[in-house]
This record gives sequence, C-alpha cells and structure tokens, in this order.
Amino acid sequence: MTGVPTGRLSLLYAILFFELGVNLPFFPLWLQAQSLESDAIGIILATPLLVRVVANPVVGALADRSGRIAVALTLCAMLVAAGTGLLTVARGFWPILLVVIAIALAQGPLIALADVMTLGRLAGAPRSELAYGRIRLWGSLGFAAANLAAGWSLEWFSTDAIVVLLLVSAILTAVAAARCITGAVNRPRDDAQSAAWPAHPLLLVCTIAGAAFVQASHAAFYGFGTLHWQAIGTSGAAMGGLWALGVLSEVVVFSCLGYRMNGAASAAGLLVASAATAILRWGAMSRDPDLSTLMCLQVTQGLTFGATHLASIFLLTRLAPGSMQARAQAWLAGGWAGVMAVLTTLSGRLYESWGEQIYLVMAAVAAVGLLLLLPVAFALRAPRLENRLP
Repeated sequence: MTGVPTGRLSLLYAILFFELGVNLPFFPLWLQAQSLESDAIGIILATPLLVRVVANPVVGALADRSGRIAVALTLCAMLVAAGTGLLTVARGFWPILLVVIAIALAQGPLIALADVMTLGRLAGAPRSELAYGRIRLWGSLGFAAANLAAGWSLEWFSTDAIVVLLLVSAILTAVAAARCITGAVNRPRDDAQSAAWPAHPLLLVCTIAGAAFVQASHAAFYGFGTLHWQAIGTSGAAMGGLWALGVLSEVVVFSCLGYRMNGAASAAGLLVASAATAILRWGAMSRDPDLSTLMCLQVTQGLTFGATHLASIFLLTRLAPGSMQARAQAWLAGGWAGVMAVLTTLSGRLYESWGEQIYLVMAAVAAVGLLLLLPVAFALRAPRLENRLP
C-alpha cells in the first residue's frame, strides 16, 4: 500500500493522459505529413503495440518482485521523455519506426504501473471503485484538454506542433511520476506470496482476453478515425471537439460508476454491457455517419472504453493474488496492445480500399470479446464463487 497523496495521483493521470490525448488522435497526422503512405503509418502505429506485449509483462514482473512501483513508473516516464526528444529530429520511415519502438518499451507499462500504485493507495478503503474513478477521471480530463489543444494548434501551426506537445507532456509526466516516489511505501517481497497462483485461472484468462478484445476494437478509430475526418473536410477544431466529447463521457462514467459497481459479479456484468455497446458503435460507424450522429456515437466512448477499463482492472484485483497485481494489469495492457497491433496493421492495409467499412472488422472483434466475457459473468453470478474472492 502506498502513501502517495491522491492529489499527486490525480495530477499524474492528468498529465499522463494529456500525452496520450495528443498521441492517439493526432500522431497519425504528423506521420502523414512526413510523406508516409497508409501502409507505413499502419506499421509505425502497430509495431510499438507489439513491443508492449513483451515490455509490459517484463516490467510488471520486475515491479512486483521489487515492490518499487513508483520508482519503476518514474524510470519509464524519464525514458519516454528522452525518446520523444529524439522523435523531434527523426525523419523517414526507419528512423521514426526505431524511435517509436524505443519509446514504446518504456511507455507501455506506464498506465498499468499507475493503476497498481493507485489501487494500492486505495486498498481497504470503502467504495474503492468510486474513489479510483474520481482519481482516474483527471486522466480523461487531461486527454480531453489535449484533444482540444492539439486540434486548435493545427489551426495555427504546422503538424510539427504535435511532436512539440508530445515532448512537453512527456517531460511533465516524468516530473509528476517522480513526485509520487515521495511518500510511497514499497511493498515488501513475500516469497510465499510470490509463488501464489490465481484461485480461478480460467476466469482470469477469459477476463484479460475478453477485455483486451473489446479495448483493441478501438484500433481503426484510434489509427484512422482522424485521418478519415480530415479527408472529408472536418476542421481541426471539430476533430478535437469530437475526441473531447468522447473523453468527457468517460469522465461521467468514472465519476458515477462506482455507485453502481460493487463486487466481481457487477464488474463482469458491466464488461458484458460494454462489449455489446462496442459492437453497436462500430456497426454504426461503418455507415459513415454525419456529424450529429458522430457526436452521439462519441458519447458511447464512456462505456466502450471507460467502463471496460474500470470494470476490468477491478475484476483483476479480485481474481489475481496480491503478489501478481502488477503482472495481471500488465498482462491486460499487453494483451490489448498485441491485438490492437494486429488490427492497426490490418486497418492500414484495408483503409484505402475499405474506408469506413473497416469498422465492421472492429465490430467482429468486439463480438469475440463478448463471447469470452459471457462465461465470466455467468460464473460470478454464483454466490459461492464470488464470496470466495478477496
């Protein structure tokens, strides 16, 4: 359990997700401005996700063994800042790809480590789901602020402003992470606990795989949604507003969902509802909706991403033993990164010829996630099983 003040954790999430709020929607635009084709953009966006499949579990295991979650988080954040500095001078496919891979090695574990540190701070607190949500919502607010800031910067500056924003936010993330070391209490290693294994490994695997598929179904939207909007003449301010609208819906979910989610069974049920919503969302996106419909669909981001994230990390805290918390969260992050890497590459291949129809593939992926999560939800409805969970 850490003693990091909740205010520092909120600030960490806000700055960390500000960086992601610049990266996800607008980094593809910077890549396109470097005269890269769709295939090359897809590869550059997908390769670091594959790197995270290896980096996340390795860093998570090291953090679990040492108990120094805040130190591991700070080191990773510092490496991301250094790598982003190199990105400002990288030109051409191979230099950009190599720098992005180097950044991904350290950036991948950041959110999982931040979540483990925060959950440790809240361990044993009443309504910890609600308390976590109210800390985590600052990340969504940071993401929304980044969407607006980056969108407006494109109105006034060139796409090089995107990398400048990434560098500034990466440096601030490292500073915020370093501040969390002060007051943190390292978890002592317990060899007996280190050897512990989940009581219900199949449920753990299905939860990680199912949530990973639902999260990864956002791949086409993250990778090519902004490019498509730009191609049909949507302004930078409007694109930033659409992204911000989706993230603000996450804020509502993080603020209020803790009142409704109480226990493993309700978390699993929420995952099922989120997967079903994702299927409907991507199906509607495949029809190339107009701006007003897009605004409505963006509101569902609170369920397809926000609720999936909140429910999955709390379900993992119930299904994984204490000595495996960082690894379980890292497996989830690495799992969806791996699936998203494949889908991002596929989207890059299909976008030129399929256009918005690539969202039908995303709907199918979300359906796979739903099929994996349904057995978990049914199993946890049994009172005997849920009562045996911590």
